[in-house]
Amino acid sequence: MKFRFETVLKVHKEKENLIKKELGVINTHMQNQMDRLRFMEGIAEEKKQELNQTLDQEMNIDKMVLYNNFFTGVKLEKTRQEQVISEVAEKLNLKKQDLVLSMMKRRTMEILKEREQSALKKKQLKTEIALNDETGSNQWRMNST
Repeated sequence: MKFRFETVLKVHKEKENLIKKELGVINTHMQNQMDRLRFMEGIAEEKKQELNQTLDQEMNIDKMVLYNNFFTGVKLEKTRQEQVISEVAEKLNLKKQDLVLSMMKRRTMEILKEREQSALKKKQLKTEIALNDETGSNQWRMNST
């Protein structure tokens, strides 16, 4: 016998799979943004070391302005990148909450299915026992006469 809410269970499974895919896409985007931030920080650190090495040598004002502009740009870009990461993290958390809710709904339907199947098995067993009792009773009557 088919579970009476089988269609609803399938819908919940499909929705859960869709949310998992979306979560994967958001998670990948988050990793890419974090990699980008780490890359910027690495480049800035390299340039700081380069600047420290050139400070021992003669440095003209144009080069100092260039480094200053670079570090200012990196600082602004880092702030912007951290904002992007914050927004993506928020989306990621919301999608995780959606996934948990979807999993709970699916699990509820699976529990209902298990209960219905268990009740059906008990009913079939009860019917089988009653049939065996009837058969045994009939055989006893036939043998006793």
